[in-house]
Amino acid sequence: MQDIVFRKVVAERFGGPGVLRTVTAALPTPPPGHARVRVLAAGVGFTDLMARSGDYLLQRRAPFTPGYELAGEIVDLNPDGPTPPGLGAGVAVAAALTAMGAYAEYVTLPLWQLVPLPDGLEPQLAATVPLDHLTALSLLDTHGRVGHGDAVLVHGASGGVGQAVGALGRMRGLRMYGTASAQGSREALARHGTTLIDYRHEDFEEVLRVREPAGVRAVFDHIGGANLGRGYRVLGPGGVLVSYAFSGRPGHMVGDTVRGAARVKLMGLRPGRRTALSMVPREIAADHEGYRSALAGLLAMASRGEITPRLAAVRPMEEAADVHGALERREISGKVVLVPR
Repeated sequence: MQDIVFRKVVAERFGGPGVLRTVTAALPTPPPGHARVRVLAAGVGFTDLMARSGDYLLQRRAPFTPGYELAGEIVDLNPDGPTPPGLGAGVAVAAALTAMGAYAEYVTLPLWQLVPLPDGLEPQLAATVPLDHLTALSLLDTHGRVGHGDAVLVHGASGGVGQAVGALGRMRGLRMYGTASAQGSREALARHGTTLIDYRHEDFEEVLRVREPAGVRAVFDHIGGANLGRGYRVLGPGGVLVSYAFSGRPGHMVGDTVRGAARVKLMGLRPGRRTALSMVPREIAADHEGYRSALAGLLAMASRGEITPRLAAVRPMEEAADVHGALERREISGKVVLVPR
């Protein structure tokens, strides 16, 4: 095996979209237990934007290559013990929680992180599935532990994770409420049976006091701040507030995230039958077999049309800066994927 010369997008320093550059690099032979993967499509998420700006707690060094999820094709692999089922040269795969690095023509990843694509699932669609839907699955099952017919509140319900919670929650018969702006969100939320609470004109506490007087089973919050206490108040007995991100002030995100996580921890220590906890996306991959099984199941759902992520745009990898800018200006609604030329 020889080195592969390839192009990748690099955030040269923390800052605005203009810090992104396309550079050439060499990818050496994969170490034991890894594979080299030709990237066919890389999903773009708001975590990438936060990392680029320096506001993401788990990405504190630059330069780096953004990108948390991808679909691609295995070029070669270097096993270290048994190879996970279905993997081999030429196999189309998806991967998530790559610790950044997906905005590239080629990547090297651990074999356990690669999951074969079902027949017929296009890589561009596959790249929209992993991060949002694995997060949603963890919120519902591992952290929220919701059951059929439970009521849940999803903040930012029109975003990627919110839409994924809606799609999976619909299949589980949940009663779902979602905060979002009515403009452009009502139809998307209705598709999953989620009741819209227009945060610009409605108070979610008042709405739920009438609609769910016994409280909701779970609140999924990625906003933080005063929302945490308000979300805790709408929980019913045995309910749980799950914080999975914080929307802090630009330039203060890291500090706001640390303070928010500390607040959630203290809320979880309050006496009573309600609780609060935080979820870090990388927790999802801590159990390798659980991660592979969950992602395989989600990809199968996508191939059968049971979950239908909204693919808003497919753009060349070299246009990553333009895509980041458009997302920050809220000019794109839905998932964007980057593809090498």
